Amino acid sequence: MSHVFTTREKILLLVCAVLFVGIFYYEFAYKYFKTQLTNYDVTDIQTELDTEQVVALRLTQMQKYLEEHKNDSYGTVEPYNNLSNEVAALGEILDGNATDINIAWSEPTASDSTVRRTATVSFNAANYETARNIVTNIANLKYRCIISDLQLNSSESNMASSQVSVSLSVTFYETTEGATDTNGLVTEEKEK
Repeated sequence: MSHVFTTREKILLLVCAVLFVGIFYYEFAYKYFKTQLTNYDVTDIQTELDTEQVVALRLTQMQKYLEEHKNDSYGTVEPYNNLSNEVAALGEILDGNATDINIAWSEPTASDSTVRRTATVSFNAANYETARNIVTNIANLKYRCIISDLQLNSSESNMASSQVSVSLSVTFYETTEGATDTNGLVTEEKEK
């Protein structure tokens, strides 16, 4: 029994064979690789890697900045109760440079061994440059402090030549380590 396939039958068998190979490839190769590809999707890992690289870059930049400025002085943290020295330092800066001076001190508060004491300061300066020099000198005090809520106002549009009203808050930092007493110190409650 030897049957000779006609051209039409050969083409039909060839089409069936190609169709069979295509279905076999789709079912057992393509679907499998697609499933494996989704299992090993690296977009989340790539995003995490990018984030870590940015963090590492920022850390390197911060370390470089700290290394470059390690000898800069930002004031010393004195033992608690350094109020008289802080008042004297502010007085030296403001004396003769400002008028209508008003300083209001808040109660010192302690958190662990860190003591914060805020002074709300307001004064008038002859012009913007004088006001700027006063604020810069306060920021560069030998006692560690941070300036916040800085406001400059003038009744005229040109601050360079008109009187300037200044208000600011200065938070001085002290420590309970080495303090002879802690009278008058308000202790903050720790959040649990």
